[in-house]
Amino acid sequence: MTALSPPLQAPEAIDITALTTAARLLVALDFDGVIAPLQDDPSTSTPVAESATAVEALAALPGTAVGYISGRDVAALKDLSRAPARALFVGSHGVEQDFSGLAAGGPAGFPATTSAGSPDPDDPFRYSAAPDAGERALLERLDAEFERIAAATPSTGHGELRIERKPLGATFHTRGCSPERAEFFTAELRRFASAHPELRSLTGHDMVEFGVRMHTKGDGLDTMIERAQATAALYIGDDTTDEDAFAHLADRQDSGFPGLSIRVGTADTRAQARLGSTDDVAAFLTRLARERAAHVGG
Repeated sequence: MTALSPPLQAPEAIDITALTTAARLLVALDFDGVIAPLQDDPSTSTPVAESATAVEALAALPGTAVGYISGRDVAALKDLSRAPARALFVGSHGVEQDFSGLAAGGPAGFPATTSAGSPDPDDPFRYSAAPDAGERALLERLDAEFERIAAATPSTGHGELRIERKPLGATFHTRGCSPERAEFFTAELRRFASAHPELRSLTGHDMVEFGVRMHTKGDGLDTMIERAQATAALYIGDDTTDEDAFAHLADRQDSGFPGLSIRVGTADTRAQARLGSTDDVAAFLTRLARERAAHVGG
């Protein structure tokens, strides 16, 4: 059996010195599979209680911001994450952004600056994700493809293809389907992706996602770091789509920016460290909150 690289580590064994001592730390987190265990029905996802408590504690510390970066749309992410009011959000793999936590009353020690040239003039802390006419046509094509594949569902096996509609895309979920049906759905979706290169397509845990704009979680992490003017960052993710964020953070580290990337699970990764489960994430965040509080007060 090939050894994992990086190996699985206990939450207390990972070096977090650069995070505990940073002047302005950004704690950026994926949600599903990191803060909340994966569910067959994504609408039932709930944060691990210890993680929710740790996130609250981190967000209350001076010079510490907490952000969520997810494939979910921002509205669903806010509802399910139960995040503190100061939290920052990037949804739909970078397409949607809500940094209103940086407004007055935001994280202590962080700049409450507006975004020059914000795409949403009514709220400079939010990025409007309204589709244009061409993008609406692509979204209608995604709906039609869902209907076509659902109608062709094999009689053998169990489970149905589910669609999660987003402002600028859609995620097709196969979690809970039998192997026969999951294989059929995934093959059809990949065939559709090959035929439509104008759509961004991503494959993750029991899902295939399509977007009408070419954004990634790495783009979202870059924007969150820049908007928060963070001097160090942590990113924790569990899926293929998180590898973009790991890569973007690694590029910053190559230029001297302090950071730490952690992958949850046993899949191949370019993250620097690895945790085994959402419970390990909860223990790690609890430790980070405790040790950072000891350094910065709060």
